Amino acid sequence: MSSIIMKLNPQQRKRLHQITFVATFGGLLFGYDTGVINGAFTSLKSNMGLTSTTEGLVMSVLLIGAALGSIFGGRFADVFGRRKYLLSLSIVFFLGAFLSAVAPNIEILLSARFILGFAVGGASVTAPTFISEVAPTEMRGKLTGLNEVAIVIGQLLAFAINAVIGITLGHLPDVWRYMLIVQAVPALGLLIGMWNAPESPRWLLTRGRREEALNILKQIRPEERAIKEYQDIVTLLEEEKKNAEGQESVLSMLKTPWVFKIVIIGMIWAAIQQTTGVNVIMYYGTEILNGAGFSETLALVCNVLNGVCSVGGMVIGVTLMVDRFKRKTIIIGGFFVMASLHLLIAGVDNFMVGDAKPILIWLLGALFVMSMQGTMGFITWVVLAELFPLKIRAFAMGISVFAMWVMNAFVSYMFPLLKDLWGLGPVFLLLAVINYSMIIFVKLCLPETSKKSLEELEKELSTGK
Repeated sequence: MSSIIMKLNPQQRKRLHQITFVATFGGLLFGYDTGVINGAFTSLKSNMGLTSTTEGLVMSVLLIGAALGSIFGGRFADVFGRRKYLLSLSIVFFLGAFLSAVAPNIEILLSARFILGFAVGGASVTAPTFISEVAPTEMRGKLTGLNEVAIVIGQLLAFAINAVIGITLGHLPDVWRYMLIVQAVPALGLLIGMWNAPESPRWLLTRGRREEALNILKQIRPEERAIKEYQDIVTLLEEEKKNAEGQESVLSMLKTPWVFKIVIIGMIWAAIQQTTGVNVIMYYGTEILNGAGFSETLALVCNVLNGVCSVGGMVIGVTLMVDRFKRKTIIIGGFFVMASLHLLIAGVDNFMVGDAKPILIWLLGALFVMSMQGTMGFITWVVLAELFPLKIRAFAMGISVFAMWVMNAFVSYMFPLLKDLWGLGPVFLLLAVINYSMIIFVKLCLPETSKKSLEELEKELSTGK
């Protein structure tokens, strides 16, 4: 990694960092737009008269939009280009933010949230693709990983800014509008940044724009390295074109039992990440703390801790755990710790009274978020990237991410309904049972993907050994 940096001149290094930084605004918007509703719900519910059903809809409609956006995002980015599509998404982000902030009724708010969700889903696919295609091979993992870090930082910023707005403007009945309009700021940052960013050289080469691609590579690589990389990509594209006719289609490959099985496992694996309940706290954390006994202002402030723990857990997991332990060891340990914390939250809610109750629920929730992000939060994407055969990897990743968003929407919609019906404790007891049971699925069904090349793993899966 250091060798490529040392060979870059200051201008090239600055240009590469600028491009990567701008692209991570897609991840930042992902995190901000999914997290901002957390602190806005209390004001929004009273101002618009939301019921448990409409509250669930306000949250889940964004996730339904994200599911659709993730499916179409890859295709649109292939057709129009990574840069152009991220530019268009920045405009969609801005319009969705403005419309949600000025919405006169629930119907307009739901429409605005769906629009924002579509942009979130598109960015979740396109931003990491763009970063991986402009990053040097030696830096690809680190720079692409910045997008995941940007997501949790976006959620933290949403919690912190909501707390500031809630403290200063909390007396206003429509304070939620001020919270939601802030979503437009990072959208403008993405728009301005991508306006000055280049297109992905790899995408340009797929469109035959060779001179333009080489010029961009020379902006972010030493000249000798840029020419070699350019020639390697051209050679690879020509080989892929020659071999395309002889390749099996995705549909025909899915008829192979082991391939179909691994796709189903991948979809289930992606979906069960959302059954951990992490987004129950990330989306409804302020309401949970309100219900536990905190004032609205204190709940907003304490909810910031969840964001801090989310970022901290992600950093610890990525830097200290991923290469030291097997994937399944991290996953099983994560599920056990998360389920145990769910049991403790359920117990505190059911059996404790007094001032200590909300404080314990707050601390246990923060520990849960840290545990989740330090295990499942990052390892889910690592396993998905390693699990599928090359020929169906793009298709399988797309359908798995779709399953993840759909389950996210379902859990987010059901939480306020179940909380009103059963209470907080029984809901977390249910999450504990689900998380303990997921350990069985992981032990029996999920392949171990660590310390194996992708080719070795594919051979192992295809032979059943």
